[in-house]
Amino acid sequence: MRAAGLKADLHVHTREAEPAIPYSAREMIDRAAREGFRVLGITNHDARTYDDELAAYARAHGVLLVPGVEATVEGRHVLVYNADVEVDKLGTFADLRRYRTPDWLVVAPHPFFPTSYCLRERLWQEIELFDAIEFSHFYTARIDFNRPAVKLAAAVGLPVIGTSDCHLHEQFGTTYSLIDAEPSVESVLSAIKKGRVSVVSRPLSLGRCASIVIRQALAHGKAQARTPLRRGPETPLRAPDPAGRSL
Repeated sequence: MRAAGLKADLHVHTREAEPAIPYSAREMIDRAAREGFRVLGITNHDARTYDDELAAYARAHGVLLVPGVEATVEGRHVLVYNADVEVDKLGTFADLRRYRTPDWLVVAPHPFFPTSYCLRERLWQEIELFDAIEFSHFYTARIDFNRPAVKLAAAVGLPVIGTSDCHLHEQFGTTYSLIDAEPSVESVLSAIKKGRVSVVSRPLSLGRCASIVIRQALAHGKAQARTPLRRGPETPLRAPDPAGRSL
């Protein structure tokens, strides 16, 4: 673990696109600034929460906001940063291969967690599309689905980035990255690709993992109860998975 670098979390979610989340993008930026983070990536599901005004707000608080999204690609989650196309153009891995440029950063989030939307075997099949692999906050000393991700990253020579995948206040700060870069989008993404990044993390207790699961389920239930008329009759309900993401 490096002792220095830009403190960064490139995988957080906010209320703007996900109503069950208890904080807004600006509130997330405020907290990141208070806790010494210099780089933040708001990566809502299939929605880009980024514009010049929000980036300026972050900059005024000493935080570099990196444009990102957690896209659903053939039913699997993929983190995409600095993309210059709309997220709805990234529905397949062929689309991702067609549109990605050297300016993008493509990361495999929580790839080996036991849920249908995690990449799992598709990461092996599409490995050339990825620039880095995520080390997720959601693990204990005994149960850790990050282990195969770290093993794969070492085998293929990809860097690992640590993130909180934050949907709840208590998740933020549990796992993050230190990036050896200048505070610009180009420098940060380039540094990650070159492996100038290290992970700072600690395992959660089983009780804390259970608390995250329960609180996320309650938050989704409340959000769904508040907006019953906004959902079409054929739209399935979203339920939380153990790592705090939505199915």
